[in-house]
Amino acid sequence: MKLSENLKRIRKENNLSQEQLAEQLGVSRQSVSKWESGQSYPEMDKVLLICKLYNFNMDELMNENVKEVNETKQAKININKYVDDFFAFITKTVEMFSSMTFKQKLKCIIEQFLVIIVLGLGFLIIADIGSLAIFGILGSLPPEIYRFARNILQSVYIILGIIMAVTIFLHIFKIRYLDYYEIVKEEDLSENDKSEDQNKEKNTQGLEKQKIFLEKKKEKIIIRDPEHSQSRFLSGIIRMVLWFVKFIVAWIGLGFAVSLVCFVVLLVLSFLFVKTGLLFLGALLGLLAAISIHLVILELIYNFIMSKKSKKARMGISFVVALIVGGISIGMMVIGSTKFNIVKDTNLNNDIEEVFEVPMTENLVIEHYRNIEYIESDLPNVKIVVKHSKLHDVKMIQEGEVVDLYFMQDDTKIMEIIRDVIEDINSKEIRNYYEPIIEVHASKESIEKMKQNIITRKENSQQELIDELNVKINELEIENLDLENKIHEKNILLEEQDAQLQQMQNEIEMQEE
Repeated sequence: MKLSENLKRIRKENNLSQEQLAEQLGVSRQSVSKWESGQSYPEMDKVLLICKLYNFNMDELMNENVKEVNETKQAKININKYVDDFFAFITKTVEMFSSMTFKQKLKCIIEQFLVIIVLGLGFLIIADIGSLAIFGILGSLPPEIYRFARNILQSVYIILGIIMAVTIFLHIFKIRYLDYYEIVKEEDLSENDKSEDQNKEKNTQGLEKQKIFLEKKKEKIIIRDPEHSQSRFLSGIIRMVLWFVKFIVAWIGLGFAVSLVCFVVLLVLSFLFVKTGLLFLGALLGLLAAISIHLVILELIYNFIMSKKSKKARMGISFVVALIVGGISIGMMVIGSTKFNIVKDTNLNNDIEEVFEVPMTENLVIEHYRNIEYIESDLPNVKIVVKHSKLHDVKMIQEGEVVDLYFMQDDTKIMEIIRDVIEDINSKEIRNYYEPIIEVHASKESIEKMKQNIITRKENSQQELIDELNVKINELEIENLDLENKIHEKNILLEEQDAQLQQMQNEIEMQEE
């Protein structure tokens, strides 16, 4: 069935009907129809004619898929074209330079040098911006992962920058010189001059299409020709860079898509705070503005990746309107937030009370990073009262004479706290839900003693740190003395060697005398 399928594919790829193909082969339309359906096979001379007309051999036509054969041939042709075009670029450059005068060569070199300087400065500016962007994106990662990711991104960034700089440089050189200069022999020009009168009308039309700038040389002339073709290998590099840029933009678009989903989720959740009035309306408008800006940016990214034309007027108007709405929403949120009351006394942050009792000792210390309120009482021991919210559990750990309090989050109460927070916001109240209250009840003497113990403990910690630093200083001083001794020993050894060399030199001089 390969032959019938290949015949049908060849006919369709060449936009031929069965009648047209039959006319080329000198047979009837019914014969072609039977060949394509597999009811019969063409004669050998017809097979050879098909191979000759459409550039196939018999094995390809009979046994292989002609579509794959065409693609393989086309790929080989494209590769050969790129290679030939690259060498043609080099050949044309060499020929152009060899035909130029010294003044032209000097002008060309200076221009290319200036282009390199401008590209280098642009590359440095873009590199600084890229470094800041990389730090902003990866700065929150752990140091090891950050260094690894930064090195990879910097390498890719540098390689991409070099490719883009070389591509731009070669493209500028091509459109500035190679595309506008062609080497012609002087004798050819003289022949053209002889036939100028005969082809005056033709030359006039030609001059309208191209501006000819002649610079005479002994044997060669450089002609300025504004009609030029795109270099294949340069266009290939440009396409590779464009694909890479589109890949980066696609990842940026993915980030905006995730952000858009988050804003949509926030938009839905904002309806939990409908009772806040102006604050809710401001948040609602702000989220709608943010979603609109995201949609505009995502449309721009999509059009850039798919090479589609963007409707700039509509998108620009949408972006400006979204910014205006965003500004209005911020103002409404600020006005709405002024209606909120800050509640200091609440039962939500101290609705659970736990009591711990520890005996008073000489060096007792109660440590915690939060403020501790000391209350005088007649108790023989020390009573610690902790008032905290239902979101936390408290645990007292005593190591020797040091008492520490640990607060652990109770995940089973999170939803209950969230409901309380939503209810408070709708009631336009703000309170601290997580700050516990720590009270220490003891006698006056015990309280003063515990405060003094805290000061003494801090002083001891500082003294321990000073002692550690002094030990390190002594170790460094000992190492320094060892190094000085080694240097002194090496100096003595060098002096001895110098003395031996001097003695040997004196002996040699005495022998020569």
